[in-house]
Amino acid sequence: MLISDAKNFVGQVVEITYTDRLGKETSEVAEVFEVNFVPLYGPCLITDVGDIRLDRVVACAIFEQTQLKKVA
Repeated sequence: MLISDAKNFVGQVVEITYTDRLGKETSEVAEVFEVNFVPLYGPCLITDVGDIRLDRVVACAIFEQTQLKKVA
């Protein structure tokens, strides 16, 4: 994910899928506070569940939209 793409999610509640340190995919619902450069990690999503490196993000979508797709 690019920084310009990630900035579109600031202030939103998103369902984010990312790879953890072991390479296993994890999905969580999180509120994105900001996108920032963290030393030694690089560009990250700053969320209520922690900092998520942008190079580890597999998918990200606004949470309300994902719920509507699952119902339909």
